[in-house]
Amino acid sequence: MRSPHRRHCLAGALLAALSSAAAANPPPPPLQQFTLDNGLRVYLREDHRAPLAVSQLWYHVGSSYEPPGQSGLSHALEHLMFEGSSKIAPGQYSRILSRLGAEENAFTLDDATVFHQTLPVSRLEVALEAMADAMGSARLGEAEFDREIAVVMAERLTHHDDDPFVLTRERSQAVAYSQSSYRTPTIGYRHDLERMTVNDLRNWHQAWFHPNNATLVIVGDITLSQLRPLVERQFAALRKAELPASRVPRELDPPGERRLKVTLPGLNEGVSMRFNTPSLATAESPAPAYALSLLPHLLTEGVSSRLTRKLAREEELLTYISSDYSAYQRGDSLFSLHAFPNAEKQISLRQAEDAIWNLIEDLRQSPPSAQELQRAKARLTSSIVFERDSMDRQADAIGIFSASGLDPTLLDTEIREVQKVSALQIQGVVRDYLTRERLTVTYMHDKERTHE
Repeated sequence: MRSPHRRHCLAGALLAALSSAAAANPPPPPLQQFTLDNGLRVYLREDHRAPLAVSQLWYHVGSSYEPPGQSGLSHALEHLMFEGSSKIAPGQYSRILSRLGAEENAFTLDDATVFHQTLPVSRLEVALEAMADAMGSARLGEAEFDREIAVVMAERLTHHDDDPFVLTRERSQAVAYSQSSYRTPTIGYRHDLERMTVNDLRNWHQAWFHPNNATLVIVGDITLSQLRPLVERQFAALRKAELPASRVPRELDPPGERRLKVTLPGLNEGVSMRFNTPSLATAESPAPAYALSLLPHLLTEGVSSRLTRKLAREEELLTYISSDYSAYQRGDSLFSLHAFPNAEKQISLRQAEDAIWNLIEDLRQSPPSAQELQRAKARLTSSIVFERDSMDRQADAIGIFSASGLDPTLLDTEIREVQKVSALQIQGVVRDYLTRERLTVTYMHDKERTHE
């Protein structure tokens, strides 16, 4: 067995290595921006390491904007957006970009629908032209809709309905977000997909997919003086539109404790604990959001984190525990814990929940040590640094900030804000937000097993 002194030296060496790795990466060049007369916001992060460009068009509309009974509109439109426009026939978009050596894809979030390409910078204007054409003249044909809605429903079946953990998460979030439109699954509910029509998508496109509801993000081997005329040539002729009213997804404060039990075939026995919290966009100041961002690294991420070390390694009450928190969304967020008890020791879900609560209570009573906080900051800082080394991830971060209603230039202060978080601020967010009045507990049971 290694001595405590040996473990302390290893922890110190790890922190030093993480800090050195972060320091070895110089800060990125300043984020540059301009806005067209039609409202299109454009952000550029120059990256001259390779003759490539990442282009992402973020529409500020996603599942959280969808009215009850019409879930899945944004994701379905994502599938159909490039299946025919005034310049491109159905099926041609992917083939054209492939011949240019580009990689293209799209994704839908709670707050955004995103289309992106990575391609030689010399071909960037082709991608811009295609995106501008779809913005202004996507045809959204009946035959293409029938094909793509079948694809979406197959995705729903394979990745949600047939996956017991994903289905449980969907049900749990619907309860945790009791008053918030974040309870709507991005892919949509099956009964809504079955009655969706192509006219629904045409109306959704007409309502939201306009330049004054979009952000164009470019990361790559190009300067602002080179980029601006390309963007103006392709997008400036598009007209802005009056957008529908939308509300920021907010939760009751506090909503009160909620509990549910989900029993499904093949579902691992486990417990999820979700706490209603602010995001960076809804917090009164940045400090609580950055403190909440550090909590996963303090509690569950890494072998030395509190819950993992105590409950999984030392006492062996759990076989696995994780946590997550999203600071970057336009509405209120959740801090979530997911734990799976040790069946060999016959640990019940209630025992697992109580053990987690005991350690949360410890943190509520006394702040983390300086070494714990330093370790958490090193882990979060290094993850930020290494993620931003990727051109795609740089663009993702800029787009997420913009779609959340945050100023993307704040990205350049993110690490500094993390380093400013104090042990007392960590203790404060635990006291304020990790409470039973903000809690949704989900007990997960395998339908084929006897459960408590």
